[in-house]
Amino acid sequence: MVMPGTLTVAERILLHVSQYQKLKESYDVPFDVSQDGIAQALVISRAHAAVELKKLKEAGDMLERLAHIKKGKNKRKVYFLTSAGEEKAVKIRDCAVREGIDVGPCIDVRRMRGSDLWNSLSEENRRVLATAVVFRRPFRREALPVTSVALLPVDRDGYVELPEALRMEVLGLLSNEQARVEHSFAADHWLDQGDYRERLYHLLKAGRSRESEMLVANRGETLLLDADEDLLAIVSELESPSDRYAARVRLVQAECARLAGDHEYCLRVCAEMIASQDMRERFEGLLIEGKALRDMGKLEDSLLSLDRAKGLGLHVQGSCVECEIADVMIRSGDYDGALSILHSVARAGGLGDPDNIERAYLLVGTAYLRKGMPSEALRYLSKSLAITKSADKTPWFKALAEAYSQAGMAEKAKEYEAKANPPKKWGSI
Repeated sequence: MVMPGTLTVAERILLHVSQYQKLKESYDVPFDVSQDGIAQALVISRAHAAVELKKLKEAGDMLERLAHIKKGKNKRKVYFLTSAGEEKAVKIRDCAVREGIDVGPCIDVRRMRGSDLWNSLSEENRRVLATAVVFRRPFRREALPVTSVALLPVDRDGYVELPEALRMEVLGLLSNEQARVEHSFAADHWLDQGDYRERLYHLLKAGRSRESEMLVANRGETLLLDADEDLLAIVSELESPSDRYAARVRLVQAECARLAGDHEYCLRVCAEMIASQDMRERFEGLLIEGKALRDMGKLEDSLLSLDRAKGLGLHVQGSCVECEIADVMIRSGDYDGALSILHSVARAGGLGDPDNIERAYLLVGTAYLRKGMPSEALRYLSKSLAITKSADKTPWFKALAEAYSQAGMAEKAKEYEAKANPPKKWGSI
């Protein structure tokens, strides 16, 4: 491929701006036609862009005006071609085609091949790009050193996000040692930002396994708040955790797999936990196994695992095996059995944790709802809703809507049905 240097900077600016001519009279225009946007697209300094734009204006090829930048707060100077500039851009493009020049990369770095961009940079700028490409999420531009050219595309909020194809190609050019160094930098960056998932990802890529184990062991609950397939892919890389952290790491791996829907992996980790000599780890393994089997619809097997967990006689803080058993019984249609267990454990003071009380109230309310006893259902569902810390209250709203409907209170039922199904915000569809 021919490098951008085969066209002059002025010619590249003309070609770049020509892509946006249809927006010449628009109120909202893209960042790409501002001086900073042009500099970033062409990988030139802001000062160089200013000099070339001034020359193009003086030559009658470029016009300047104030416009509102999309998603921006203030108006900025933006640039479009005059009629003479448009004619020149057409001639330049036609000439480039005849000469076999790939115009795309000449007018926007985001269209360049990673290897071509890498080879065009100084050692100093290569180091900045090497650090940037290990980030898999947008990050603040000020996290990296300032360069003499506008090397990294930045959005209106100051975040860098490289095209994935370019990022992966440049990443493949780094040596293993260099990649580990850059991942280590990124890991420390995300620690400062309080993003534990991204820190864990980069710690593992940097080979800092002990710190990875410590993070999972100490921040597991926080990580599991947003458990998904991506998080599972990360935590599953901790294949042989040290004895000190193994129990906590396995717990996070098993629960993350359950929440992400990977039941096979979840049950495999649970089996390791259940085989442990540590009673608490065995209890947690049986508890997660029971929940996973419940999620799979294997209710009888789920009850067997949960009964085994209960039989260990442990009262682990934050865990309520009776709640899990009652949940399975409700799903099985044994509402009276579920109510008996929940009322019994409540009388014995076995709920303790506020989250367990909230869950027990919700389950009791659900059992009464299924039994066709709306007054009792409303009593407990309302108690649960009043104390829940969950950000998503949809399950409570749906249950209350059904309970009010059963009770013949149509207006209240509509009220909670509306809360359960709020109108989508403009632009969210």
